[in-house]
Amino acid sequence: MTRWLIWLAVVIVWTVGLQYPVPEPTRIPASDFIVTNKVIIGKAMHVIVYALIAVLSAWVWTPLRYRWLMMFFLMLHAWGTEMLQEALEPWCHRGGSLSDVGFDVIGIMLGVAISWKWWTTEPEA
Repeated sequence: MTRWLIWLAVVIVWTVGLQYPVPEPTRIPASDFIVTNKVIIGKAMHVIVYALIAVLSAWVWTPLRYRWLMMFFLMLHAWGTEMLQEALEPWCHRGGSLSDVGFDVIGIMLGVAISWKWWTTEPEA
């Protein structure tokens, strides 16, 4: 049960973080440099967090025959949060991006590769 609570907390925090309003950009000296680094850091966060969620998804107790549902959830979450960003753009000033979904999928694949043993073995009760 503790594993599921940890998994749920990470998913909720990441979902809220992806929808959290960001201030509209302002022009300051060296803003192009800051924006470039912000983009790199943002894309890296997508990969890292989805890799973490994929590892946690393998770590929670789920019968082997239902693991595909976890993978389906991860892919749906990646796509759904980006579409929600697009829908909420007037309020949170974030636009959904299919390229972000691509980075999310890369993170999911890395997480599955890292935790492949957990994904392919039946959990102990």
